[in-house]
Amino acid sequence: MTKTLRVISSAAALAAAMTFAQAAQAGPTGSHTFRVTATVPVACWVRPASPVLAETGRSGQVVEACNSPGGFTVSANYRPLLATEKARLIYGDMALDLAKTGDQVLRRSNLATIRTVDYRFDEVELEQPLVLALTIQPI
Repeated sequence: MTKTLRVISSAAALAAAMTFAQAAQAGPTGSHTFRVTATVPVACWVRPASPVLAETGRSGQVVEACNSPGGFTVSANYRPLLATEKARLIYGDMALDLAKTGDQVLRRSNLATIRTVDYRFDEVELEQPLVLALTIQPI
């Protein structure tokens, strides 16, 4: 009986080894593809290095950042100017006379970017201090 068990065990082990060898030789026979999609949220921010205060000759820098594929708009909000007041702002390469209404678009971009913008005030005639609050909106 012991001899019969050994023969059966050996035959089973041999059959298992042959099956494993055939599977290993076959290798991968198919290919698979898959698609990964992700949604990146739009994030925009504008950060001046110091408060943007309108005074003749005052200068500074602003960092603009927005990942909106359609671009963005940077605007300044401030108190309305009196009829006798004026302020000119050089923002990057644009010279702008600030609007009397208290709202001024400083820049429009048609693509996503991060950049540092230099600014400077010229020809400022104010009766009261003027601080600009900068905002950024994706397009």
